[in-house]
Amino acid sequence: MDTEIKAAIQLLKKHKYRVSKIPTPKGTPDIHIFLNGAFGAAANEMIKAKVKNLTIRKIMLKTIKTKIFNDCLDGAFKGKKREEFDSIQPKKYNISKTLVQDLMQVGKYKRFKLLERAIHLDMNAVRTLIDPDYRPAGDKVIVRKRKYKKS
Repeated sequence: MDTEIKAAIQLLKKHKYRVSKIPTPKGTPDIHIFLNGAFGAAANEMIKAKVKNLTIRKIMLKTIKTKIFNDCLDGAFKGKKREEFDSIQPKKYNISKTLVQDLMQVGKYKRFKLLERAIHLDMNAVRTLIDPDYRPAGDKVIVRKRKYKKS
């Protein structure tokens, strides 16, 4: 059957028809799953240490310096791609577009942007996942007991 499909496609191409391919969904990349784990470990450490004014950005800045993050990069990138994440060259910002300019090395900036693409959580979600005593403000969770009927 596979050869029949190829023959049909060749015939269509011979008569100058375009044959489009059906894209397959790719799913979540493995590196994003690993980076979420590294982020969770850093967030857990910072929440237990009761860091004041904790934000997602502060957690990300701590995450990019951890050994777990380096292990994730080692598993996903090789050669020149991996070396780009360790670059210590000064980062040149476009002042008209960039508001916060606190990552002064190219490697740290690339690490932060990679982590930023992988993490899709807000602070309430992070605290809810890690801190067992935390409840978001305005949260109305009602636990109802199930009524059993005797049959």
